[in-house]
Amino acid sequence: MTPDERAMIDFVLRWSPFDDGDEYILPQFGLTPAAFYYRVRTLLTAPTDEIDLATCSLLREICRTKLSRPTPHPRLKTSSATNRIVDTGSTLE
Repeated sequence: MTPDERAMIDFVLRWSPFDDGDEYILPQFGLTPAAFYYRVRTLLTAPTDEIDLATCSLLREICRTKLSRPTPHPRLKTSSATNRIVDTGSTLE
């Protein structure tokens, strides 16, 4: 495992108790959260002695959970009153 790959694993483990930290992925790793978790999940497919089975299972579950969440469009929000998507961006006039 390369130092960069180890840093990705360590990041997921450090933030897993908080179910957060995604806002730090792009600045730290240069990847979107989805690409980051996909890459971590891919790392876990290769056998390694560096990660025990319990940790590997935890990491897979975290990746599965993170990748199953919908990624909201930055300008779109769901209106709680109508449960409909509303464009919150400005338009050029």
